[in-house]
Amino acid sequence: MRKLLLLLFVLALPIAVAAQKSKEVLTQVKEAGVKSFRAYSVTRADDTQGVTATLKYESIASMLTPRIGHQTFPTGDGLVVVGGRTTGFQLAPTAEIYQNGGWQSVNMAHAHDGAFSVRLPDGRYMVGGGFASAGGVGQSQSTDIYDPQTRSFTAGPQLTTARAQAMATIAGGKVYVSGNWYAADGAMDCYDGSSFSTVGQTDGRSNPYMLADREGNLIVFSAYGTQGESFGFYTLDDGSQVLLADEYIAATGKTQYLSLPFTPQEVPVMLSDDARPSDYHFTYGGNNFYAFMTKTPGGYKLRLLDIDALQLYDNSSSMTIPTTDAAGKAIAWRGGVLVNESREELYIIGASGPASSQTLHVISLNYLTNAWTIASATGFTHNLLSASWTLLADGRLVCTGGGIRDNTDAQRMAYVITPPVAGQGDTDTPTPPGDGPRLVVWLKSGEKVVYELADAPVTTFSGSQLIIRSNKVSAQYERKSVLRYTYEDVVPSGIDLQPGERRVQINHDGDEVTFRGLPVGAAATVYSVNGMLVSQAKATDGQPLTISLRHLPNGVYIVKAGTETIKVLKQ
Repeated sequence: MRKLLLLLFVLALPIAVAAQKSKEVLTQVKEAGVKSFRAYSVTRADDTQGVTATLKYESIASMLTPRIGHQTFPTGDGLVVVGGRTTGFQLAPTAEIYQNGGWQSVNMAHAHDGAFSVRLPDGRYMVGGGFASAGGVGQSQSTDIYDPQTRSFTAGPQLTTARAQAMATIAGGKVYVSGNWYAADGAMDCYDGSSFSTVGQTDGRSNPYMLADREGNLIVFSAYGTQGESFGFYTLDDGSQVLLADEYIAATGKTQYLSLPFTPQEVPVMLSDDARPSDYHFTYGGNNFYAFMTKTPGGYKLRLLDIDALQLYDNSSSMTIPTTDAAGKAIAWRGGVLVNESREELYIIGASGPASSQTLHVISLNYLTNAWTIASATGFTHNLLSASWTLLADGRLVCTGGGIRDNTDAQRMAYVITPPVAGQGDTDTPTPPGDGPRLVVWLKSGEKVVYELADAPVTTFSGSQLIIRSNKVSAQYERKSVLRYTYEDVVPSGIDLQPGERRVQINHDGDEVTFRGLPVGAAATVYSVNGMLVSQAKATDGQPLTISLRHLPNGVYIVKAGTETIKVLKQ
């Protein structure tokens, strides 16, 4: 929390620890007593209404099959959509891959509508569960695994519990699955790389939030039960109410209760079927943070939860999420938050107006400075909140499918959306184009300063100053005047999910370099200034490749990957 505390004014709001639950609610496998999160508000002096901008987007080729309730994930092969339901609430038993401007159908062993998806530690994707038949009837135990190397699906291991509208996450190298719809859910499924087994003891929830800490423990919560009913609130001895989460302790296999400071007047928004915990997760200072939305009688709030420190942050004092658009129409906001860790931004997606003439809204928030922008675009002809959304490696968003109504009239359309830069509007000067990577310093005044990496700019800190020296210039900036600085390439105007596209970022401490869009097997290497190879790593399935310098002595290092060569000063 070092940087966060430097940038934000934090006010502690203590909450009472919950009393021991009654015997009717506390099961024997759970520990007596309830732990609780500490709640904080986060403030800054800027306008809580944010900056407005025009949302930029483009349509790409329509999918082969209309889909709702499907999963979407980007890989080195392209964009993959999986399962869902199609016209007439029928199961969609196929997947599709977007490459070279078009879609290609891919067979699957099973159909998955209202399923979960998770990226496995080896880079493959697992898709599992969902409704067993058309019309949202029944639950499924089946899983399928997508291998980016072969661009194909194979049947995966069976779940121990048939599930629909469940969620999955990775903790301690294992896959955990929780949640269900119109069926019992008393424990989690755990996949150890070979098969599923039952672990822990959980209360039944649909589309639950699943959060993992650095010890491999899990917190599972939702304000909705397995039939969509209000669920999980407990009245304390003083009459106040809290939302109870299940905390699974991996080392002991036991589950205990943990209280969150939510009440029936402020509830976490239900996640969409395509949400993944990795979507709304980021790390900072060695801790794991998760971003999510809550709904109150007056509107929406954004919450940031530090699961390792048991701290919950409320951004409502610095950010008023709009409830109506410029025309006075109500805005509905999607439950899942998408985090772009390379830009230190998160994206909230909303829509207003009828599905046949919808206005789309995207909020970009810098979660370290609280600067934010809402960008809007009109003219969409179906409900994009029921579409499937994912974040591309280059920071853009893709939404596919959706319907005119929630469960019927599935659509084939697909769009690529460019989220705004947090804190900047239409009148801000865009980053000038260049032929190669560059260092961009974003100032809170709205100014952007660009240094071409060909001039070997080096960033250092001295007291309150950010210092940049290159072959051509030397500049100093007050740290409090800097919104952020990034290392980036030119983003192409059209969608290109092929491995040739690259972006690179160096973290603020100068001890990690992340490359995006590298081909499978491409190497990133680190050399000392005398030319000695000191570290290397290889890219897998197009996922971001981070090479760490933390284990190396302070000094200057040359980092190479593909055609990019970067000089980094570690101190």
